[in-house]
Amino acid sequence: MNQPDAISQHRKGLSKTLAIAALTGATVVVLTLPTANADPTPPPPPPPPSGNTLLNGPPPPEAPAPPPPGDPNAPPPPPADPNAPPPAPAPALEPGRVTNAAGGFSYLVPAGWKLADATQLSYGQALLNKIPPPAPAGAPEPPQPPNDTSVLLGRLDLKLFAGAETDNTKAAQRLASDMGEFFMPFPGTRVNQQTVPLNAGGMEGVASYYEVKFTDPNKPVGQIWAGVVGAPTPAGAPRGQRAPERWFVVWLGTATNPVPTSEAITLAQSIRPWTPPPPPEPDPNAPPPPAGGTNVPGQSPNIGVPVPVDPNSAPGMLPG
Repeated sequence: MNQPDAISQHRKGLSKTLAIAALTGATVVVLTLPTANADPTPPPPPPPPSGNTLLNGPPPPEAPAPPPPGDPNAPPPPPADPNAPPPAPAPALEPGRVTNAAGGFSYLVPAGWKLADATQLSYGQALLNKIPPPAPAGAPEPPQPPNDTSVLLGRLDLKLFAGAETDNTKAAQRLASDMGEFFMPFPGTRVNQQTVPLNAGGMEGVASYYEVKFTDPNKPVGQIWAGVVGAPTPAGAPRGQRAPERWFVVWLGTATNPVPTSEAITLAQSIRPWTPPPPPEPDPNAPPPPAGGTNVPGQSPNIGVPVPVDPNSAPGMLPG
């Protein structure tokens, strides 16, 4: 009756051993049950396979090795060569050449003329006035420029009816006619009409000139010269890309201050397309701007920041 108990005890011990091996999850050893012909000293177990042997699956993939960190002792990159030549500057404009960012062009100011205020112009982006002669000695006020002659320049866009003409000859003639009616709205007869070709640095153009003999004999003969240079906007161009690459010159005069046609031709042929340079990039080493709410002199105070007011000197709030 003792043998069954021994077998039962042996099975209980074997079950406990298997449970402990399964719970540990580290490795699985080969269990050799005792038999009658077993060697008293069992051979050493083989080395456990790598990976999760409980699931008997393939080993997990190895994680990629992280990149080696930067060498803290590596020398810093060499500084910029102080003796290296500076970058080539933009070519300087020739003397007398003026740029116009609003119109996208530059031109040479004729001798005896100066730039005037163009903020009130209805057409064009530049206005030239004739320089008056020097004031005589003892004059109370300096002389003013004559009001019967001036020069307009600008981009030939669709603000002008001539901008819709794709042919430069028709555009120049239409421009001269419209400007004559705008600046000289008096009855008269057009005489001495002329048309001449232009070439502004490879940009072809045409100029139209005529005089107006007014019905009123007290008015001096009026003169107008209109030149157009450049190429019209290609047909079918998208609306956002219809910036015309044509520019105009309108030179107004009278018999008292006649239009110098040779100088007008020189002015129109001096026109060149011009694009303003991009603004400079901010300096990364510049100090940050002052924080808000400081009411720096010369700056507007921040809205919503209370400002102490002396009630004795405060302005009255009652209606007058």
